[in-house]
Amino acid sequence: MGIGSEITLAELEADPDPILARMRATEPVCWVPSMDMWLVTRWDDVAYMEAHPELFSAATDPSFLARALGPNMLVMDPPAHTRLRDMMLPPFQSSGRSGPFVSAELAELADGILDEIEGPTVELMGAYAQPLTAGALAIVLGLDSHGFDRMWSWCEGLVTDIANFENDPTATAIGEAAKADLGEAIAARIGQAAGGDSAIDRFVQAGATSAEIVNNVRLMISGGINEPRDGVGLVAWVLLSRPDLRQAVAVDGRRLRRLVEEVLRVHSPVGTITRQATRDLELAGAAIAAGDLVSGVLRSINLDPEHWSNPTEIDLRRREGPHAAFALGVHRCLGEWLGRQEVRVGVERLLARFPDMALVADRPVELQGFEFRGPREVWVTV
Repeated sequence: MGIGSEITLAELEADPDPILARMRATEPVCWVPSMDMWLVTRWDDVAYMEAHPELFSAATDPSFLARALGPNMLVMDPPAHTRLRDMMLPPFQSSGRSGPFVSAELAELADGILDEIEGPTVELMGAYAQPLTAGALAIVLGLDSHGFDRMWSWCEGLVTDIANFENDPTATAIGEAAKADLGEAIAARIGQAAGGDSAIDRFVQAGATSAEIVNNVRLMISGGINEPRDGVGLVAWVLLSRPDLRQAVAVDGRRLRRLVEEVLRVHSPVGTITRQATRDLELAGAAIAAGDLVSGVLRSINLDPEHWSNPTEIDLRRREGPHAAFALGVHRCLGEWLGRQEVRVGVERLLARFPDMALVADRPVELQGFEFRGPREVWVTV
């Protein structure tokens, strides 16, 4: 019996790192019966998976992502994936809608949210990180007429089902309700699309079908709010709990970019990428059968000691190449540039507004989640 027979999703949700470290050391490709899939925990093995879509297909059946969102680019292999990515990437690059938003609107959005914060204590995730990242994506997509709270409720409902590895019917029902409500809102917005520069306008202009736009915008909302939201909270928490890092950033503000990358690497807000074996094969000594689901664990490979020196340390001088917090290969997150800017600018504006901000001593920060991991709450005095 392997390690996986002892593991439950609840244990991974509570604290995955010790379990993943044990897997990396003794059973790097591990069958977990409670999840009905293999977990792949070392960098080189996940990189091999992503380099060989003919062996490890993104078009899985069953698919948690397709169930929760509808068919989308992350459950497709090239060339179908390539076609959608090429149509939908431009608005999220600096040369598309995201560029002028970041340069001219993001700081103003952050400052407006900060204007509403009243002390002396505040919970940063709900009061700041959440409306900031929901608002940013709403504006870039062209869904800002629905309000930031509704954007977050859609995101929360969708990720409940995406992370539902054990097929809990209650979680599925929550996801289905969000999926339907959001689908109606996106369809209505498609009907209003004209010559604008929002992402949805651009998707229509590029020739994407209504179904393709609906399903992929659901995808963008499920990850494009959650990861930068957790990133803002994580970076703020790290700075407030590590005076050395806070001082380093204060001395040279350019170091904040490197800090963002290291925090995303160490904490990896998005946990996995799931593939399906197309034939019987072997990976790191494990015999995988055709049809088996195989999940590359991004959180684990970002802490792989065979790939990173002192992997759990946040090192502002690290030069070991890019991390996998936004995935690897052709399925890398298309919103990664925008997400990075949201975290960086969000933290910059927060520190500028509250230079004496400190963690509330009797409200320790607790991380939660496996597929989506971040702080439950970050309580501070301002």
